[in-house]
Amino acid sequence: MPLHLNMQRNLIVVGLVILAAGFITASDALHDGTAEIIVWMQSAISQAPLLGIVGFVILAMISAVLAFFSSAVLVPVAILAWGKPATLALLWLGWLLGGIASFCIGRFLGRSVAAMLIGETKIAAWEEQIHRRAGFLHILLFQTAVPSEIPGYVLGILHYRFLFYLVALAISELPYAVAVVYLGEFFLEGESFIFMVVGGAAVLLGMLRYWQVKNQK
Repeated sequence: MPLHLNMQRNLIVVGLVILAAGFITASDALHDGTAEIIVWMQSAISQAPLLGIVGFVILAMISAVLAFFSSAVLVPVAILAWGKPATLALLWLGWLLGGIASFCIGRFLGRSVAAMLIGETKIAAWEEQIHRRAGFLHILLFQTAVPSEIPGYVLGILHYRFLFYLVALAISELPYAVAVVYLGEFFLEGESFIFMVVGGAAVLLGMLRYWQVKNQK
């Protein structure tokens, strides 16, 4: 699949997920049923709080390494268990660790292993982009524009400077972590309109960032 079509598909999938979650938030019956599951999960976590924290960070880390998993679905449970500030910190930490892991896989295990995880097409297409312009600001834009599992592998393969990568990773992931946490809170509170507005804004931001990277000279 061409890269631009793959990115468009990803944005459409995210938009549909947000739409479905917004529909659940707006429906009293569906929201109440989901809330019962969230409360049950929070109660299970409270029985082993340290294990719950470690598990949440690991799952957030996995979501930053593999394209088929998202830790965002667990954020409402985390907010109920630990509150917004702690959830934000843990989610951000997990994403940072996942980005570091993907960078190390690309750098030390090589292209073949990275290709097994995210596909050779994605690596080749974005590698060509980064070969031409590898300044810090472009790397930062690259981090904010594409799915989080891609930049670490590509920049690791290219042996990009790790410190610059880590700074760009930390800066780029923070606003997304904030948005996800607030979406989780709006979902818990049943604020369907605000949920849809914030979610739609996040999708539009992703589209804008991708367009900027794709058309940057």
